[in-house]
Amino acid sequence: MQLDSATDALDLPTAGGSVDSYRPPPWLHVIDRIVIALLNAALVAEVAIVFANTLLRSLFSSSLLMGFDETSSVFLIMVAFLGGAVSYGRGQFIAITLLVDKAPAAARSFFAAAVEWIVVLTSLLIGGYSIPLLMINAEETTVLLGIGYAWMTVPITLGCALFVLHAGLSLSRRPIALIAGAGALVGAVVLVFVSLRGGPWAHGAPLFALLAALFLVQIAIAVPIGFVLGVVGIACVYTVGSADMMAVVMNAQRGSGGFIFLALPFFILAGFITDRGDIGARIVDFVASMIGHVRGGLLQVMIVGVYISSGISGSKAADMATIGIPMNKRLGEHGYPPHERAALLAASAAMGESVPPSIAIILLGSVTSVSTGALFIGGFLPAATVAAFLALLVYVRARFMGWHPRPRAPLAEVARTGRRAILPLLMPVVLIGGIVAGIGTPTEVSTFAVVYGLGLGLVYRLLGLRSLGQILTEATLLNGMIFFTVSAATIFSWALTLEGMTGAIAAGIGALGKAAFLPAVIVVTVLLGALLESFVTIIILGPLLLPVAMQLGVNPLQYGIVMVEAFGIGSILPPIGIALYVACTICGAKVERTSVPLLWYLAVMFVSLLLVAAFPSITTALPTFFNFKS
Repeated sequence: MQLDSATDALDLPTAGGSVDSYRPPPWLHVIDRIVIALLNAALVAEVAIVFANTLLRSLFSSSLLMGFDETSSVFLIMVAFLGGAVSYGRGQFIAITLLVDKAPAAARSFFAAAVEWIVVLTSLLIGGYSIPLLMINAEETTVLLGIGYAWMTVPITLGCALFVLHAGLSLSRRPIALIAGAGALVGAVVLVFVSLRGGPWAHGAPLFALLAALFLVQIAIAVPIGFVLGVVGIACVYTVGSADMMAVVMNAQRGSGGFIFLALPFFILAGFITDRGDIGARIVDFVASMIGHVRGGLLQVMIVGVYISSGISGSKAADMATIGIPMNKRLGEHGYPPHERAALLAASAAMGESVPPSIAIILLGSVTSVSTGALFIGGFLPAATVAAFLALLVYVRARFMGWHPRPRAPLAEVARTGRRAILPLLMPVVLIGGIVAGIGTPTEVSTFAVVYGLGLGLVYRLLGLRSLGQILTEATLLNGMIFFTVSAATIFSWALTLEGMTGAIAAGIGALGKAAFLPAVIVVTVLLGALLESFVTIIILGPLLLPVAMQLGVNPLQYGIVMVEAFGIGSILPPIGIALYVACTICGAKVERTSVPLLWYLAVMFVSLLLVAAFPSITTALPTFFNFKS
């Protein structure tokens, strides 16, 4: 997480301006296209500069551009707010739609109108308070490149205006009575918090109860996760009066990150590129020829295939699509029921959460002091441990379910499929090898993933100028959704920290002692990971509990990997784990039926993760061998 690359193709639970058949008017569509073209060009330029800079430093010990982190900050803020607004307008923001989908049509329309009001008001507030910040920053410049700080605020102002346009126009197409009713409800909630400002209910348990209710109600009516977090954070700060509203904008700006965050859009782009390169089918063919003859062999192929794919894309949704689509057809032909396929696909994707270049690992390394390189290396064995437990369960279930093995593939077929898969299989070797050899940081090596993926597409003749344009647009839209949500999560985490809530959570978990710390982390992150996207949970909990782990003597690297794997489990937890819906969509299965076999897989995943928590060496062995410090 996380859910990313397959949102459009796989019909994921999303929310945004395009729900209920909303389409922007032609003039706004032109603005969106201009924004996307600008961000696409900026993404290409960022990749090219970082790639060239890494090569020059490695080969000639020289640098192409000093102060690159200053330009990267501007780029990421543009992606978060301008790209986020276009992504929202196209309905690509993640939301929990479980309850809304079961509501009557009239209620769904009412909830959708309330969501649009929330987006309009929140965007107006953030955009409005960005203007005085823009004026303050007008005369300030960065140290190395002399970039005006105003350029880090302008995208927030313009992006918020674009959010207002999309949500406002979508709202305006609804019946007047519906607009008025939803507006009255949202307005009443706003008045409640305004009236409480500075009063006895603006502190402690009463405030936290109100904020929890606000959080859950927004989740229930399918407000996009990013806006849920932003609204709760703003409500907390405003009601208590602990900070100026301009500080909200400053934290949203800070939340978009700096140079290390660039690994995220780069790996996402690489994932989209490799997804077009026929990689999944090549990996599946080779793995099937190797182990397809063991009991439950094709299901075993699913586990191994997703593990390998996780080392290429870094995205759960991409991994599930890359391996799940070709595997689903094969498994169906051999009589495996859809709900079994979906359950194992979801479990395998959750297992691969700690395999680099996982988006979850990149974010955890970005928001904590734990080395991203060490997290990359340290994630292999824990994921392999979980995979081994899944494979053992498949073997046992195969005996009871009567799943018969296929005939052993001849050596000629193994050799043929191996030749076809050799280039995709080398991609993780190139990436991890670049980090281990000290050629570059994970951010810098992520550009090699983009270039390598382009090379595969050209070799296999599956990429052209048109498809590259589509890939860039898809990556930019996904990056917009993710980085806007990351910015909103920063507001949320900052606001709760101001009021001491995060400190209370950390103290409560720390009081359990060292032996119970990691099991408690697993439980908390699984539950929160089921409710929120994993990258949101990482930003909130990752830096919060790391000091507690270090105080208790828990290895920071082990803490990080256990948390990342727990996020993966949470993302498939019935009935609201979003990744579960992705797997069911790919395999054509019902969530209710899939949840039954999934409980078996979840049980062994918990056991294997507790094993990883009990033995630090499973996580630290490889980083220690390669001399990586956490």
